[in-house]
Amino acid sequence: MLKNESGGYAPHPGFLASKFHDPAGESVFANSSSVGAFSQWSTRSHSGTSTPINPPVFPPEQDPNSIRVGTSSGTIYLPALITPRFAQGKRIRYAIWEYANLIDSSEIEPSDWIKIASDIERNYHSFDGFIILHGTDTLAFSASALSFMLEDLGKTVILTGAQIPLSELFTDAIDNLLGSLILAGHFIIPEVCLFFDNHLFRGNRSVKASSEDFHAFQSFNLPPLATVGIDVEVAWSQVLRPGPRPFRAHKSLSSDVATLRLFPGITGATIRAFLQPSSIRGVVLESYGAGNAPRRPELLDAFRQANERGVVIVNVSQCEVGSVAPDIYETGRALAAVGIVAGGDMTTECALAKLSYLLSKPELTPAQVRKLIAQPLRGELTPVASVRSYSSPLDTETRLRTLFSQLVECAPPNSRSSVSPHKVVKPQITGEDPVLPSEFTSAWPTSLADEDALKAAVLPYMLAQAASRSSELLQTLVTSLSVPNATPISATTATSSHPLALPSLLNEPASVTLQTPLHLAVLALNPANVDLLLASGSSVHVRDTHGHSPLFYAAKAGGTAGLTMVRSLEAAGAHLSEAEVESGQVGLEIVKAEKAVDATAREVWLEAAGEEVVERAKAMLMGLVASS
Repeated sequence: MLKNESGGYAPHPGFLASKFHDPAGESVFANSSSVGAFSQWSTRSHSGTSTPINPPVFPPEQDPNSIRVGTSSGTIYLPALITPRFAQGKRIRYAIWEYANLIDSSEIEPSDWIKIASDIERNYHSFDGFIILHGTDTLAFSASALSFMLEDLGKTVILTGAQIPLSELFTDAIDNLLGSLILAGHFIIPEVCLFFDNHLFRGNRSVKASSEDFHAFQSFNLPPLATVGIDVEVAWSQVLRPGPRPFRAHKSLSSDVATLRLFPGITGATIRAFLQPSSIRGVVLESYGAGNAPRRPELLDAFRQANERGVVIVNVSQCEVGSVAPDIYETGRALAAVGIVAGGDMTTECALAKLSYLLSKPELTPAQVRKLIAQPLRGELTPVASVRSYSSPLDTETRLRTLFSQLVECAPPNSRSSVSPHKVVKPQITGEDPVLPSEFTSAWPTSLADEDALKAAVLPYMLAQAASRSSELLQTLVTSLSVPNATPISATTATSSHPLALPSLLNEPASVTLQTPLHLAVLALNPANVDLLLASGSSVHVRDTHGHSPLFYAAKAGGTAGLTMVRSLEAAGAHLSEAEVESGQVGLEIVKAEKAVDATAREVWLEAAGEEVVERAKAMLMGLVASS
């Protein structure tokens, strides 16, 4: 935003693009590694903020300095912007697409959310992640709505903004945007998130808590998914698994929803008048404490009559911390008795968005909507279990011995006899090996945290080795690490509910080229393991150091196994990246397939890419060859 003639802040097109563009590494950020580097840069540079974009040499579709973006009115080509190299070692290539009509966030409507969701769906195959720059007033509302509209999401979507506009010298906008770029460019966190003040929150768990502080957003009932500091710490155990089916955007929302906040002295006539309009189909009731309300008959009768007409009423707490627990107090039980559904620890913003989303699905009855409201669809509420959902029948030592025995089985055959799993091998130490007092020689691991650390170090290697083998070892490992879950009500609203630890392990790089177990199962031509990994939460969007996802390797493998794996991966939402097509690698493999003796080779690539992408990839390859 910039100040206009009257002195007020207003959106201004074109202001953002020059801030973080550095394709030639000529900005001050890229030349601050040493005093010498900075001195050389300062003597030759007139401006360190950005580098002008060179005039195009190629047609737009072949220009490496442009990025293809799909819009509702057709394809456009935007300048490719490149960040300086981050501490994590990557430079992020991105494009900035500004809407023609920029608005203040207080003016946002559900139609704007539908437009954003549609644009993400239109460009889903072209980008690894999406960042939405948004005003802070309704940021939590938008994050909640998009979290439900983006179904079976497999990529990172981050909403961010600023308390002080980017045009001001002292602003939080730069940190929030750079932090979002770091997270979206380096990690696959397949959720709609909100990033603010170095914290990444689950979007539908966040609320705006301050209009003055930089730490404006809070997630009171769920810790941050990631924190950006000296290091980037991702709480992988909290991150949802990728969607089990191809991504799609739900493009409708019900406007027949509203919120009603209780206050002392509210009358039955007031509630009845609020619920009377025939257009009201869903209400978020903000009650006291743990879900309590007055038990006056006129109030309860008004709620009961609305429930009988099919109005879905969700009970959420006015408190920021805590959950609705309707079975604790009699006043809460009274609301449940007249058909009001407990919303758990959902925020008001989230409950409103969830109601709007579910009521827009014509196939769902009010009874089904009430049941789904109480279930987590996108991690928006914390399930309440009367008993522990899982406990291991084995003690810590037995579990660790089992893990190590599995590790030994994964090891190469010629190395198994050299080290016994029942012996401790001391490292070779030069000099005197000091003897420690007995109080410092306790068994390790000494805590569950130590055990988790050991698992984190060992299990990715075990899973990677098992994924590339044709034995039942992978099934054994996955079964031993899994926790049973309830069966979802329907495929339409199926949630990404899954034990959180296993997907994070499956998506951990397990080779020097940063390939995951899914990559390795594809390279080993093992369709059964591919299906097992997909069912267990493996992401189809992770790319190795060569820039390839498992789908590329499956298509390249060809044959019956390759075709089978391509179909399984596509059913889980896989697609070839735009970078693979633009680099000519897809086109090269397609040309090889067309010249191969194997008749199924071209069929596999057609299945993986589609006719239009196949032809475009070949044209891109020809253009690159002609220009070289």
